[in-house]
Amino acid sequence: MSGGMAQRIAVTGVGVVSGLGAGVEPLLHALREGHEPEGDLLDVQLDLEEYRETPKTYMDRCSDLALAACWLAVRDADLGWQGPEHPGCDPERLGVSLGTAFGTLDSMLNMTGRVQQKGLRFGSPMIFTHAFVNAPAALIAIEYDLQGPNMTHALGDASSAAALGYALSMMRAGRADLMLAGGAETLAEPLVAAMDARGFDGALGEGAAILVLETEEHAIARGAQPMAELTGASCLAPCGGGAGEAALIAAGTPRARVIDAAAVCGHALGASVALSAAACVGLLAEGAGEPLAALSADCSGAAVFEEWRA
Repeated sequence: MSGGMAQRIAVTGVGVVSGLGAGVEPLLHALREGHEPEGDLLDVQLDLEEYRETPKTYMDRCSDLALAACWLAVRDADLGWQGPEHPGCDPERLGVSLGTAFGTLDSMLNMTGRVQQKGLRFGSPMIFTHAFVNAPAALIAIEYDLQGPNMTHALGDASSAAALGYALSMMRAGRADLMLAGGAETLAEPLVAAMDARGFDGALGEGAAILVLETEEHAIARGAQPMAELTGASCLAPCGGGAGEAALIAAGTPRARVIDAAAVCGHALGASVALSAAACVGLLAEGAGEPLAALSADCSGAAVFEEWRA
């Protein structure tokens, strides 16, 4: 970094799993075709065991989706990581930042239900370690030996906007060279019931999206081909009709065209901004030209992307 200029942050890989399938291509196709979510619930119908670096004995579904998206993102970025070893990289400068509104809700309720109904000795030590909201980020760090910044963000619809903003700030501050950042959300039964009770009338979805973010120096040094540039991200308290524009201004520009992945693959709560961000990157990689933004449903969070210019 020189001349007081902020370090540019490149997106070099994208991994997506959603109700539309694996990869960003089904998402882009649905956006182009004006696809509307079919039905009230859109779950991921994939064999997630195919998207893991190492075998697992127990996996919460939220963690499973997050790891699957990482598996795809790492390969899309051509990082060459086969398991936790990555020669030429300092693990302490590699991190993870993940957003999720409710996280490992199924495992948490499984664990607490056992204890409440049968007593402490019937609680499962295995499930217990997977029942925390930060379990998916921890598993990602273990899987890829990411020993740098590690943060989980649970801010409702803006969760993955916060995750992207944190990664951006860590890398611009010189705390990390590369981070896996995005969001994951699953359709746990209690969550669906709660949304119904609130009168939610849209299509709920689940999914995960992970971006490989690298500083410009790190990407150039390893010969990566950036797909887009993350120029800003922000989270604001919802404040009525002006919140969306305010979030975009804080994230980088009010002139960006908003991309809404929820319109085609369902509202995935904490993962929605990450899914929209993945679509932004895919469109920019194809030559969209204009700045694109991922905006949360309540307009409290945004992330802005622009075409990468060497």
